[in-house]
Amino acid sequence: MDMLTIDVTDVPEAQLGSTVEMWGKHISINEVAGLCGTIGYELMCALALRVPIAEDEA
Repeated sequence: MDMLTIDVTDVPEAQLGSTVEMWGKHISINEVAGLCGTIGYELMCALALRVPIAEDEA
């Protein structure tokens, strides 16, 4: 089973069902990967088909 925990203590407007950006317009996949000790390609390969992927909405 996949599981992800996000600390939103400092984001009071966050609610159950809020949209989150794992990487994209505001943070690059390579920056996230570096913080995780891996590369962006590995993160992309780990996405399951059931994860909805939204295009840039701006």
